[in-house]
Amino acid sequence: MNILVSVCVVTYNQERFIEDNLRSLLAQKTNFSYEIVIGDDSSTDSTREIIERLYKEYSNIIVPIFHEKNIGPIGNIKSVYKKARGKYIYHLDGDDLALPNKLQRQFDIMELNPDGTICTHDMKYVNAQGDYLKSWTHFEGKFNLDYLYLNLPFFAHSSKMFRNDFKLEYLNELHPQALDIEIHIAQAKKGNIYHINEELGEYRVDVGISKIGKKINPILPKGLIRAYEKAIFEEKNEIRINELKRVYAKTMLQYARQFYLTNSDYEVFCMLVKKSLSIKFYTLRQLNYYLLMLLPRKIIYNRK
Repeated sequence: MNILVSVCVVTYNQERFIEDNLRSLLAQKTNFSYEIVIGDDSSTDSTREIIERLYKEYSNIIVPIFHEKNIGPIGNIKSVYKKARGKYIYHLDGDDLALPNKLQRQFDIMELNPDGTICTHDMKYVNAQGDYLKSWTHFEGKFNLDYLYLNLPFFAHSSKMFRNDFKLEYLNELHPQALDIEIHIAQAKKGNIYHINEELGEYRVDVGISKIGKKINPILPKGLIRAYEKAIFEEKNEIRINELKRVYAKTMLQYARQFYLTNSDYEVFCMLVKKSLSIKFYTLRQLNYYLLMLLPRKIIYNRK
C-alpha cells in the first residue's frame, strides 16, 4: 500500500477524548491511502485499552506505539514521526479532532504547491465537553519564515500537515521541553506555509500541557525565549533584528500579563517583565508592570 499521509497522534491519559479523536480520522474520505500512527506515552488510565480495541477493528490503518515508560511529549512526538511512512505528516494531539474533508483539502494544497513545507487551517475552540467556544482564524494565503516570527504562532499545532523530510538528527537534538513553535520554525526555514481559511479541526482548550490546573505552564514562555533568542542570533539584517526585538519584547509582556491575571508562577512573571524591558522599550505598559512587580508580592499576587 502506498501511504501518502501519516496522521501522527500523540496521547497521554486522554481516555475521555481518544476514541472521538481516532474516529474523526477513520471517517475521513480521501482519494489516497493514509495511516494513523498513534503514540501512547504509558497512560495510567484506559487510553491504551481504547486504542487496542480500535486497532483490532482497523489494523489496516492504525499503527499503535505503546511506550512501557513515560518518555514525555517530545519523546512521544519523535517516536511517531520516525515511524511515519507517508509523503506528508499530519500532527494531531490526542484531545483534538479532525473535521470532515480535512485530510483531502490539505493533501491537495500540498500537492499543488511544491514550494510549501507546511499547510495549516482555522480551528474551532471547544472545551472539555466539546462545546464550541470561539474560532481560531487567520486569513488565507502563503506565508514565509519572517511572517511566522512576527506572528508566532498564527495556527494550531493540530492543524498542521507538513512534508515528511525531517532529519533524524534534528529530532534527536530537540530541547527536552521543546515547543511546537520551535518545530514550526525549523520547518519554515525550508519552505512556505499555506494557510486555509476554513475550520477543518477542533482544538481542545485548557486540557493540555499549556495549563497546570488554571495556571499557565512556565515551559511556554521559556520555549518562546529560546526561539526568539536563536532568531536574533542568526539574523544579520539590523532592521530585521529590531523588528524581531520589538515582537520579542511584546510577546514577553503579553505572557507576563497572562501570568499576573491567572496568578501563575510569580518568579516567572517577574522574569518576563524584566526580560521584556531588557530586550526593547516600546510602551509605557512595560514600566507599569515593572512598578507593579516592585510592590510586595502578597499585594499583587495573592489576590482572591
